[in-house]
Amino acid sequence: MIRAAFFLFIAADAFSSAFLPVHARGLSAASPMIISGISQGFASGAPISAFWLMVAAAQLTAGFWERGRDHRTLLLGAMLMSSAALAMAGIAGTIEGLILWRAMGGFGYGVAMMLVQDRILRTMGPKARTQASGNYLSAFFAGTICGTFAGSEIAGLIGYSGTFLAAAAVSGCAVVLATFVSAHRETKARQPFQPLVLLRNPAFLALAVLAAVPSRLLIAGFLYFLVPLHLHDAGLSPAETARVVMIYSLILATTTLAWSRLIDRMGRPLLFTVLGLAASAAAMLVIPIGPPGIWGAIAAVALLGMSQAMGMSPQVTVLFQVARSEMDRFGATPVLGIYRVCERVGLFAGPLVAAWLMGDHGYEGTMVVLGAMAAISVFALLAAFAIAGALHPPPDPDERGAQVAPEQETVA
Repeated sequence: MIRAAFFLFIAADAFSSAFLPVHARGLSAASPMIISGISQGFASGAPISAFWLMVAAAQLTAGFWERGRDHRTLLLGAMLMSSAALAMAGIAGTIEGLILWRAMGGFGYGVAMMLVQDRILRTMGPKARTQASGNYLSAFFAGTICGTFAGSEIAGLIGYSGTFLAAAAVSGCAVVLATFVSAHRETKARQPFQPLVLLRNPAFLALAVLAAVPSRLLIAGFLYFLVPLHLHDAGLSPAETARVVMIYSLILATTTLAWSRLIDRMGRPLLFTVLGLAASAAAMLVIPIGPPGIWGAIAAVALLGMSQAMGMSPQVTVLFQVARSEMDRFGATPVLGIYRVCERVGLFAGPLVAAWLMGDHGYEGTMVVLGAMAAISVFALLAAFAIAGALHPPPDPDERGAQVAPEQETVA
């Protein structure tokens, strides 16, 4: 049930993915921002930036809003907040209003993401953490694909504002499904969360800085920035470009769970984390040295999708191994929240780094540099784990069997 609710929730928010910058630019032109000197280009991206900024804020503060509270109540509140924000975005008549409501929706989105992943991890149990992450990612990317396509079609029929209202209705359906999720409250007493404690864990820092940040930086910098610009300059239409970019989400939605099951059976999450990052680095070289035109872009996006499907899920399993003591002290949710914030840093930095590199290196040169950065991260990650003595972490006590039994709930 939780996966079905999450799928609808993600799909609803993705309704605006195909047109949000265009809608924001139109509002900015019709009603300029109160602050003078703000360009329409900045205004077009501001609702997206505000959304992800508040997602990061929700995850950064997880240790404060989660501790001691019922997770189902928090999830329902987060989904209701997001639903209301979608509806208000639909009736917003100014760019400031759109930014405000997208920011509000981002906070609810971030809270829901954390709680859903925590629920799936607990439901599937410690022996299947990589599969749990695969379930989460499959639902996320399936919702993204369906929501993006549905939203683009609905927008063509009833306009942008009506599409936001339709998204709010779909998000409301997710709220209804979430009411059937069982209640849960952390029963083990936890210490107040102290994020700075994680800075004293070298393996956590290495995983966050050398795996989470670079892998997400490639997604944002290459897939969502360089590829669309490269294909536009090659003469492809926006619809053709969208189809190429969506190959990434399609591969993750259809293959992540299979990779996760394989990784759990082999019990080598760090190996697949490294292989995924290395293959992502190789994907950056496909366009510079591969077939020209759209086929090179398709091959690069497909390889990046397969690389991330292989390497994204096991990062959470490695996190549980290297941050076990911190999770025992503070709970898993706040530690996961800090790790997710590190991922958001990569998503924020990707387009900025790519844009900065393009000035001197052009499209293909920038891709080569990004690939080199990812390759260096692979070797640095292995070296850091070796120095920290984390290449072969001790067995997780939960995985030995049986201190913690999975909750009896079907992850639907």
